[in-house]
Amino acid sequence: MQPMSYALVTPSYWADVERCRFLVETVKRWVDPAVRHYLVIARRDVPLFRTMLGPGTDLIVVEDIIPRWLFRVPGVRHFWFSLRTRPVKNWILQQIVKLSVPAAVSEDVLLYADSDMFFIAPFDPRTFERDGKVPLLLETGQRGLIPSNDLWQAVAARLLGLPVEEQSDINYVGQLIWWKRNNALAALQRVCDVTGMQWQRAIAPLSGFSEYILYGMYSHRVLGNDSGHWYDDTTRTLNYWQTTPLSQQGLEEFKAKRAAFHHSAMVSAKSRTSIEYVRKVFG
Repeated sequence: MQPMSYALVTPSYWADVERCRFLVETVKRWVDPAVRHYLVIARRDVPLFRTMLGPGTDLIVVEDIIPRWLFRVPGVRHFWFSLRTRPVKNWILQQIVKLSVPAAVSEDVLLYADSDMFFIAPFDPRTFERDGKVPLLLETGQRGLIPSNDLWQAVAARLLGLPVEEQSDINYVGQLIWWKRNNALAALQRVCDVTGMQWQRAIAPLSGFSEYILYGMYSHRVLGNDSGHWYDDTTRTLNYWQTTPLSQQGLEEFKAKRAAFHHSAMVSAKSRTSIEYVRKVFG
């Protein structure tokens, strides 16, 4: 059996350029060099990210992988225009972009790393393989904890033609999410078959949707034991989700919470925490 190939995928944009730069630096420092890193950037932002490219770090232009009927109008910040649906929210467009990457690359396994996370320890994805399977985040005991989770799970179930559960006990959303490329492509084909339209057209008009739930539900509930995944309920990224900025001292206290299994950390961009503080504490 051929060894699996791996890639990191990081969608980003102009406001997160310095956070993304720090992520790229930590990838070069801590991640096995056999893992390619793709930065997925809208064409207008490419000049800001070009200096990050080099051996092992490549660029994917958003407009090259999404349908031509989705496009940005200069001066309009909060949504993209569509010739086939109502205007598409940036949040939904970001998820269409993530779902479009598997058709644009050739690696067997894609690990999605947002630009406000970074690595803090050596990371080789091959060490997580179990009998040829890779992790799929699957946390149980989630019933009623996150109201949006039930909505997103219902949307994903309808897109996949599965029974809708009123309340879900499972969470598939987190940091450094593992996708098997063939699973992702098959999930999107199923959406096309169920809805009778392009998967992008089925997703574009939605007001609430999660790409990670769509993938997780397809791999878990449709493929099951044939998914090529083992189920992982350990959060291996040290996360700060709050919207309040952390001071340098606050970051030191956050860092002190690190456990031995944490290979990465995330300080939400929405917290507006200084990236320079993050560099001083974690760099």
